[in-house]
Amino acid sequence: MKQGIRLFILTLFFLSCVVPAQAQYWGVWQKTHNITLGLSSDEKWVFFMQKNDAGITNIYKIELKTNAVTPVTNFTDRPVLSGIVLFGKSPAVVYARPASAKGDDIHLYRINVLTTDPPVDFTPKDGTSSKQILGMAYNGRYVYYYSDKGPGSHKDTYRYDCTQYILEDAFPNDKDYETIAWNKVQTHLLLRDPRKGDLYKYSIETTERQKTDSLDSDFMGLAKVNYSLSQKYIHIPSADEKIIETATKNPIALPSGAYDLMIGPKETSVLYVNKDGNITKLYLYDIEKKTSKELTVIK
Repeated sequence: MKQGIRLFILTLFFLSCVVPAQAQYWGVWQKTHNITLGLSSDEKWVFFMQKNDAGITNIYKIELKTNAVTPVTNFTDRPVLSGIVLFGKSPAVVYARPASAKGDDIHLYRINVLTTDPPVDFTPKDGTSSKQILGMAYNGRYVYYYSDKGPGSHKDTYRYDCTQYILEDAFPNDKDYETIAWNKVQTHLLLRDPRKGDLYKYSIETTERQKTDSLDSDFMGLAKVNYSLSQKYIHIPSADEKIIETATKNPIALPSGAYDLMIGPKETSVLYVNKDGNITKLYLYDIEKKTSKELTVIK
């Protein structure tokens, strides 16, 4: 118990010392659950995952003005595995889903949620490969993800340009390096050698790789935490999730038992899940008013 408290205090001290004030979305997205996906940039829509009548996990949206719940996807086989909400005037989501019943060929799709357009597979030529969404650039320009080229191959780091719809192999992995973060101008990645723990700054443009350390001012996300858009809040995902106000180091007084937390883009609300007896529900918490609005029951 004492060791856990000491680690938490050290984490806050680390953040207060080395986090630059302009930090936004910098590093790998840390989640311990996969129900909440987030809010649209205008905060008119909430996105989450639940099972449909066929028992398959899909993406749903809630219009906050009316509280109406409607499906974004409605697959009756091969569930959605994960997703991330894109920034932009028209809400969109990138999600991962197996492309075949065998399930060893995960593809990534983009879907515009307010139209009837079908989802677009922007990884159609990958064949048998497994993918994992890593996170998004602070300004929403890129979605970063891992992809191998089949069992036993290295995982390259790709990025999808959400404005020009271009796919780029940002880091062709020649070993087992892990991508930890990206810099603000999206020119470099921070890599970690999992065997030695060494950190490297990798240029996407020149492919030059230089050894660095955890105090490199170009990067964020070295600790396993998430940041709100202007870094007003720090989300610490763990068995006991917390959202800390950066200025005061005080936690937001969320209801007891709240989990799968997502800070809204305007930093005025938190999307979360909680239990009501045996029923799982989705809520939206108003940070200033310290009140929660029930949105829906999770199937």
